[in-house]
Amino acid sequence: MLAATCAVAVVSAMTYVSAQGRQGNPGAEGRQGGPRGPRDRHLVYIATPGDDGTDNQSGVVVLDADRDYGFIKRIPYGLPAAMMPGPKNAGITASVPLQMLYVTSDGWMKAIDLSNDQIAWTFNGETGPVTRTRGAASGCCERPWTLPDGKTLLVGSSYNSWWYYIDGATGKPLGKLPVPETPVTHNLAVSADGKIGIMGSMSSPPKAGVAVIDVPNRKVLRYMTFSEMVRPLTINHDGSLVYVNVNDLIGFEIGDVKTGKMLKRFEIPGDEWKGKGYSHGIGMTPDESEIWVADPFNNAWQIWDNPGDGRNPVYNPSKMIKPTAGVVHSWISMTNDGKLAFIGDSSVIDVKTHKEIGVMKDEFGRRIVHTEKVLYLTFRDGKLIETNNQFAVGDAKAYSARMGARTNEP
Repeated sequence: MLAATCAVAVVSAMTYVSAQGRQGNPGAEGRQGGPRGPRDRHLVYIATPGDDGTDNQSGVVVLDADRDYGFIKRIPYGLPAAMMPGPKNAGITASVPLQMLYVTSDGWMKAIDLSNDQIAWTFNGETGPVTRTRGAASGCCERPWTLPDGKTLLVGSSYNSWWYYIDGATGKPLGKLPVPETPVTHNLAVSADGKIGIMGSMSSPPKAGVAVIDVPNRKVLRYMTFSEMVRPLTINHDGSLVYVNVNDLIGFEIGDVKTGKMLKRFEIPGDEWKGKGYSHGIGMTPDESEIWVADPFNNAWQIWDNPGDGRNPVYNPSKMIKPTAGVVHSWISMTNDGKLAFIGDSSVIDVKTHKEIGVMKDEFGRRIVHTEKVLYLTFRDGKLIETNNQFAVGDAKAYSARMGARTNEP
């Protein structure tokens, strides 16, 4: 049995402006990179706390991307003091049609109404304890993804062997998809057309690391196994290739989604890094010209140029990025126009120059240590008109434009 309960949050007294909300369609005027008017605002929403609450944060921190990422407000989860700062946040997504923000954690998923910053509903997972080796006793929740209709959510169980389909308006579960060969659900990416889902699992070989699913028909198409346990992942514009971090590798592996086979492995140069950590962060620019990979050994983000069809990336040491905070809590999200990257260790990076241009801080001027679960939202007249997603994935229009430009060169 499943339970979805409602709750109401107290709006933070620190509210400076109420960002109100709507999933921008790729051709809409308000799409990131498209025409804009003076009324557009760009806000960064960061779901906290990070692992074990060690960042001394709670709730959703909102920053003003138009004004040097200044602090605007903090949206609380409506938790009693005894539960503060709350469990580790596991994911974030948003819906333009429903004007909702969604956050997941170990134990629940909450919807926040962007018109008033109140909790619209809470989904608590299973009504009884679930069989588990880790994760929440209720089986809820890991990464969420808003499907193209803007009204349905695909959400991971809490390190368990199924995924939920959730009604974004009500929090009502619409169904569950079992993935027995990937029993530790974790990361997720969905193709832009909503047809293919790439579901990561923190399971080690011989268990698979990725389940490939037919999203509309709610069925597993195949499983994929890589050399080690799969960590963060990203996909290209049509979901035909998946790029994964794995244990014991500073670099990444590429898999062919259609065949289910691993294609190639890419490492940073040298041997000094071996046995001294692994990459926990990967993404690509929307046009897929670059692949960014976290490198904790060198406290850097390494970049591979990614020519052609994306199967033969080329390491480019001249583009290495050294964030001021180093590389520990390493995730990456990018704006839809590919101009900005948001790093999980609090840095904002100019994608073209590969330089840090900002640091995400709270209302006390403290660097927010864990900024892995972040969205860049565009508002017009108080309404959400566009959202990116929590992972940096390829975009069909940007990829097509790059390849067309290359073809048309004299």
